[in-house]
Amino acid sequence: MPCPPFAPSIYFEDADIEELVREFSERLRRDQALRQALDRLVGNRWEQAEQVATEFLHATLFLQRRPQIDAEWLARAAQELNLPALNRLGEILLDCALVALPLHSAAVIAEIGDALARLLGDVVTLEGAARGAVLDALYDRLRSGALMSRL
Repeated sequence: MPCPPFAPSIYFEDADIEELVREFSERLRRDQALRQALDRLVGNRWEQAEQVATEFLHATLFLQRRPQIDAEWLARAAQELNLPALNRLGEILLDCALVALPLHSAAVIAEIGDALARLLGDVVTLEGAARGAVLDALYDRLRSGALMSRL
């Protein structure tokens, strides 16, 4: 059972993370408020999206490797999503974490979701060159594995 360096008393089983991602994927597919944007972002590639999400969580939680981030997909997500959609994604992730994980582990996942929503929210509220600069900084932060760093 590996534990995240930023939460050393919390352990995650691979099966728990996979269950979390499956539950999250299922709920996203059923959510009418997000469905249109997700159809454009994910299309019919949900299995691939689940694999990417699982790998991202592993990389973010355990810092054993750097997350693989698709810059074009991240830019499309910034175009397709708005603050209410990001908030809804966070709510769904938290609900799924509470279903799939023990309470303390769910709290760690909620922190990851909050960090992502906050940083992507910074991007979606901007336009033009400022948006591009903040998006580039977000991409670099995610790709470096520093999402949970307080820097």
